[in-house]
Amino acid sequence: MITYINELIDKNQGSTSISDFMNAALYHEKYGYYMSKIPLGKNGDFITSPEISQLFGEVIAVWIMYKWEKLGKPSKFSLVELGPGKGTLIHDVIRVTKKYKGFFDSMSIHLVEISPVLRGIQKQNLRDAEVKWHENIDNLPECPTIFLANEFFDALPIDQFIYRDGQCYENRIAKQGDTLSFQCVTLESKQDLNGKFFNGAIVEICHAGIKILKKLEEKIYNNKGAALIIDYGYIYPSYRSTLQSIKRHQHSNFLQNIGSSDITALVNFQALKDSLKNVNCEILTQREFLYLFGIKERTQALMRNANEAQKNRVLSEFLRLTENMGTLFKVMLI
Repeated sequence: MITYINELIDKNQGSTSISDFMNAALYHEKYGYYMSKIPLGKNGDFITSPEISQLFGEVIAVWIMYKWEKLGKPSKFSLVELGPGKGTLIHDVIRVTKKYKGFFDSMSIHLVEISPVLRGIQKQNLRDAEVKWHENIDNLPECPTIFLANEFFDALPIDQFIYRDGQCYENRIAKQGDTLSFQCVTLESKQDLNGKFFNGAIVEICHAGIKILKKLEEKIYNNKGAALIIDYGYIYPSYRSTLQSIKRHQHSNFLQNIGSSDITALVNFQALKDSLKNVNCEILTQREFLYLFGIKERTQALMRNANEAQKNRVLSEFLRLTENMGTLFKVMLI
C-alpha cells in the first residue's frame, strides 16, 4: 500500500490530496482497508450501533414502517442500505417487520456494498432473506425507495483547506524521507471557501458525500421515498481538523498503518443539507430520533421479562445509544 501511495505522490508533483489518499487507503481494490479487512466488531477496529444493541435496528424498523404508511403503503418499494457492515441492521429490520405481512410482502431489499469481505459476511448473516447486492446506487429499481445509511458518510474521502493571513491553502499528503506528512499548498483562488474565517481555520469538504446525497435526492424526488442518514458529525463547524484513524478501538495515526486502520472525518450535516434542493430535510440528534420512535418504550418492554443481568445489559445498551452517542451522532431525515 505504501508503495502505491508513494507512486500517487510522485505522479502529482510531490503531493496528493487528502481525498485521493483516503480513497486509496480505504478503497484500493487490492490493498484498501475496507476491501480486505473485517473492520467491525470486538475483534475489529470499531463497533457500530446495530452491533451494540437490537434496540437500534428495532427503532429503525418502526421508522421504515411509518415512512411506508406516509408514502401511501406502496405495493412495491425498495429498502436500500448503503454500507451495511455485517448486515446486522437489515437482519433486525427483517426480524421486526416480517410479522406485518402487507408491509413485508411489498419490500424488496437492496444492499450497496463494495467490499468483497463484508459482502461475504452479509450473505452468510442474511442467507435466509431475499436480498440483492449492488456496487453503487445507479442501477436500483425505479420505484418508491427508502434509503438507510448508518456510519456511511464518515468514511467518504474529504479535502482540507486552511485559511491563514488572508490566503487559502490546501492540506495535502507528501513524503518526508521515509514517512508521510502534511504539506500546505497555496491555492490560486478561494473558490473552495465561502464565508469569513479566523486565522488558522480548517474547512473540510466532502465532495463524494454531496455527490452521493444528490443521487439519493434525485431518486427520492423522481420515485417518492425517504432517507435516514445517521453518523457522527456536526451542524456548526469548529473549523478544526476532524480527521481520525481507529485501530483496534484506539485512536491511531492515519499516516501510519495505511490500509490496516480506519480513516474517517466528522460529517458536516449542514453542508449536506445545503446541497439538497428538491426534498424536505430535518436534522435531529440520535437521542431525539430514538426517543421519537419509541426506544424508551421498547427498552421498558424488554426489561419487563428480563432477569437482573439482562436488565443491566439492556439498560447499558440503551444509555450507550441515547447518552454516550446521543448528541455526537446526528440523524438526517429526508
